[in-house]
Amino acid sequence: MATEPPSLRPMRPDEAVAVRALAKAAFEDLARRNDVTLGEEDAYDAEGARAEHIARTHPAGAWVEESGGGLGGAALAVRQEGVWGLALLVVRPDRQSAGVGRALLTQALASAEGAAGAIILASRDWRGVRLYAQAGFTLEPSMAAEGIPRDVVAPRSVREGSAADLELTAAVDRVARGGARAADLAVELANGGRLLVCEERGYVVVEGNRVETLAALDEAAAADLLRAAMAGATGNFELEGLTARQPWAVREVLAAGLRIAPQGPHLLRGDLGPFAPYLPSGTWL
Repeated sequence: MATEPPSLRPMRPDEAVAVRALAKAAFEDLARRNDVTLGEEDAYDAEGARAEHIARTHPAGAWVEESGGGLGGAALAVRQEGVWGLALLVVRPDRQSAGVGRALLTQALASAEGAAGAIILASRDWRGVRLYAQAGFTLEPSMAAEGIPRDVVAPRSVREGSAADLELTAAVDRVARGGARAADLAVELANGGRLLVCEERGYVVVEGNRVETLAALDEAAAADLLRAAMAGATGNFELEGLTARQPWAVREVLAAGLRIAPQGPHLLRGDLGPFAPYLPSGTWL
């Protein structure tokens, strides 16, 4: 039987829940193929709100593929202040290796034209990594950390933040990652993210017991923010994005007794500043 060619169209904001379900199916299939146990599922309402926000505010980067009466794949990309990022690229298991992922990536990358820099946080699916490398992205190996933090005390330099501190996040992001993303981080806070701030030097967004993103102007501030996040953990703590650019983070998680293991790589293109001290967000890059 001939394979149905990809049929792409812009994603509608009201398809957010369907895209989230598609992503769940694709990542569960990937986990089975790699003999990996998935962590606790994220809340559907929060994930749906993120996807809806991207489709509504970044429409040039939000695309779906239709096949067999449903969604065969989806790509979500965000772009602010010259920094482009691929927030999601998933293909339904029965549509994989049929050109759907490549078609969606090509369409999403069109919204990166003229961007100073671009970011992709890949899964461990080698097919996706190959696509990104062929698109001119440079691979950087990455590790993840998890465990119950031991003997971690929250530094006095870190305080609770709020939406009033989004101007600070923007200023720090422009230095650490080459561009701000305050409007997207506002969605994160509205959906339960907790903001911690090191006055004038950096911030971290925490969701439950997981670091969503962290950026700072210096490694000392970044380390203080990470310790504050770990000190507030009430169970198994999770952290991603430990690359060779972030030795400060590796030191802190090892000192706190967390385990580290390989994860999907970071793939970068263009000018993103030092990209440090910085732990990117899987959604907002």
